[in-house]
Amino acid sequence: MNENLTSPIVNKDRSVTFNLKNEYAKTVEVSGDFVFGPERHVLDARTSMKKGLGSVWTLTSVPMLPGTYGYMYVVDGLRTLDPLNPLIRRVAEPFRPLGLRMNIARIEGDEPMPWDVFSDIPHGRVVIEKFYSETLRQVKGCTFYLPPNYKPAEEYPVLYLLHGGGNDYLSWVFDEATDNIMDCLIYKGKAREMIVAMPDGQVGAFGALIRAPPAERRRLAELHEDYFFREIMPFVESRYRVSKDARIVAGLSMGGMQTSAIVTAHPENFVAAGIFSSGASDQARERIPSIKDRLNGLKLLYVSCGNWDTLVEERNRALCSQLDEYGIRFVYMSADAGHVSAFWQRSLVDYVSRLSQIL
Repeated sequence: MNENLTSPIVNKDRSVTFNLKNEYAKTVEVSGDFVFGPERHVLDARTSMKKGLGSVWTLTSVPMLPGTYGYMYVVDGLRTLDPLNPLIRRVAEPFRPLGLRMNIARIEGDEPMPWDVFSDIPHGRVVIEKFYSETLRQVKGCTFYLPPNYKPAEEYPVLYLLHGGGNDYLSWVFDEATDNIMDCLIYKGKAREMIVAMPDGQVGAFGALIRAPPAERRRLAELHEDYFFREIMPFVESRYRVSKDARIVAGLSMGGMQTSAIVTAHPENFVAAGIFSSGASDQARERIPSIKDRLNGLKLLYVSCGNWDTLVEERNRALCSQLDEYGIRFVYMSADAGHVSAFWQRSLVDYVSRLSQIL
């Protein structure tokens, strides 16, 4: 049915062409991380493909940043994978009951990127551990990155790296290749050796921290704070020797909102905080005016958001405006990208590289 046909095709300008042969379909659409113009990324949007010769449906994206992207086809309203692409994105635990799978398309840079696999450099270890949360009454997971020269008797800076709403404790490694990024930056002298702790941050039903009514959203956010300070931090710091003077926190999307709540609750516990593709939680917005001097005591407050990100642009803009209003220093990074892994990979590289200057 699809003989001699290739999909996806990454073009020289880093646009991507999708092809599907289907003589019976009435409509074929592409959904996922790609942008087809105008240059805005709308989560879960569908863009129609055009039917051409030989019943081949085709669509080409705008040029995209190097990185990893997900996509799927929607044929006559039915979600389906690209039969010509064997690469499939891992489904995070919250998504598994929904059965939502996507193909992966990788866009290479002009030179190897930090998230690529380098075979000729020292590599750290990825360790998965489980613990029981009394707060949530659930078994939770936490993935750790340990640097190449890790020595159990030595103290290390620790980066608490929080995932997004559709992700889990494995996503920062499987989707954003955090282990590759850390290996590369450490090898190039652009990052200190550190431990990265990537805990399960799901509280309540999938998406509830973002989509729930205000009262329920507040309750869940407060529950997550308790869970983080009473259980995640003690668990991590009982398992590994970390420097309490070099705690760092960062997160993407939902994890970014959680980061804003965590760092405004106890700014004295951290030297840096990073908020990727997100805004401030309700609690953080309320706390900021009264703790502006303490937030200025952070060595780095980092905020990023893609120029094409329609999902969180208003929240992100509101956060930046509030920080400016109260004279709170922060570093801002953006790029032509939506609410996608390729941007979070780039944010992590930039954030960790900046940390090397303050640790």
